[in-house]
Amino acid sequence: MAANGKTNGAMFPEWDFTKVWADMKMPEFNVDAMVAAQQKNMEALNLANKTVVESWQGFAKKQAELWQAALEDTGVLAQDVAATKEPTDKVAKQAAFAKTAFENSLSSAREAQEIAAKSANMAVDIVSKRMVEGLDEVVSYVEKTAPKKAAAAAK
Repeated sequence: MAANGKTNGAMFPEWDFTKVWADMKMPEFNVDAMVAAQQKNMEALNLANKTVVESWQGFAKKQAELWQAALEDTGVLAQDVAATKEPTDKVAKQAAFAKTAFENSLSSAREAQEIAAKSANMAVDIVSKRMVEGLDEVVSYVEKTAPKKAAAAAK
């Protein structure tokens, strides 16, 4: 024990600091297993990041296509409205265009939400799978070292 039991009139016993760690049994530490586990963790994070980046690149490409289509549709509308003589026809065409544009925007927003959710779910699945594997590795390591310690204690 680290304390020698003598108090010399002090409130606390005197400590022999050379024996502080004498009673402590440090578990066997496998550096290679730790490095391999960390490497797998980094690979999982890289895969999750790659998945998210690819999803958002697809989303950005889709948004650019939608903007291009909207610009083209606006040009067609402008020509169509300019060619129309009656003011009521012009208003009707503009209203129909506004309705279609709103519906397309709503559809795009839903699609963006679905892409974001799918991307997030994929990333979470990758990371959670690795976490489960990591915990399984810890359990396996403990099971491998426990018999060695039990056998050593029995001797």
